Amino acid sequence: MAKLISVTIHMGAHKTATSHLQNSLEQHHDILADDGVRFYGPSYLRRKGKSLDRMFGLRGLWPAGGPEDAQARLEMLARGGTRVVISEENFLGPLYLPGGRISIPIYAAGPEQLESLVRSVAPNPVRLFLSVRNPATFLTSAYSQTLFGGNVLTPKAFRTMNPVEDIDWAQLVARFAAIPGIGEIYVWRYEDYRALFRTLMRRMLRWRLGSRIAPIETPVHPGLSEDAVRQVLAWHDKGQTRALAGRAREAHPISTTNPKFDLYNTAINAAATAVYDLQMEEIAALPGVTVLTPRLPAAAPSGKA
Repeated sequence: MAKLISVTIHMGAHKTATSHLQNSLEQHHDILADDGVRFYGPSYLRRKGKSLDRMFGLRGLWPAGGPEDAQARLEMLARGGTRVVISEENFLGPLYLPGGRISIPIYAAGPEQLESLVRSVAPNPVRLFLSVRNPATFLTSAYSQTLFGGNVLTPKAFRTMNPVEDIDWAQLVARFAAIPGIGEIYVWRYEDYRALFRTLMRRMLRWRLGSRIAPIETPVHPGLSEDAVRQVLAWHDKGQTRALAGRAREAHPISTTNPKFDLYNTAINAAATAVYDLQMEEIAALPGVTVLTPRLPAAAPSGKA
């Protein structure tokens, strides 16, 4: 009988410090391997023939050897170890569709994809990790990403195409939680990522091993400032097309006098935060789902007897 291999899947989502987490794990690849943990991120899974679809027969794309080869593929990834950690946000689906529209419902095909993977690697246990983000700041970051991708829209056009109220993380997590055979599901707010980094590493890896993983120091995909967005739109109006967002970010970095671009006004941001809080309450109430939160500092002694 083949030994069971623990499969940990970090699903992203996009724009929730996923690349930072992936690069932090890649930086410690040797430490992980020495402890029997193998990590696979985009640098491996986006190679030709190395996608999860291809290795585990998702979407009908079986590798040579057919369905019976799934266990062998998993053992190949484990390389004699006992835990495989996978992180690939594109497994959920694309962030946006052609023209700059976000796929709504958010990651509609993601749960079906995950269910296929869980079924393929059974009976090996699967745990899921997912970061979510305030719908307003998520869409603000997604707007910047569309500019980097060459889809130049005005902020108003992007807001119209992608209503903030359509971002429903609770609905997505509920669909994940309903997948037969899924193990623990861990969810956290992007806003808590830095405070939770060590906890995340310990949960994903092993308690002692996780404490040895340090985050990389620099952000991976810095956003755009207000002036940078204005510059992209001005260049585009003049017919320029080459690397507009990258050039504008370099020319107009975020600073104390040039604030980070915000897609929404104060009132909409506040309303989105309230909705986000309710979504997190719904997620925390789902069976099998743990919402990770930073520890509050211990209260100072009052001095009273």
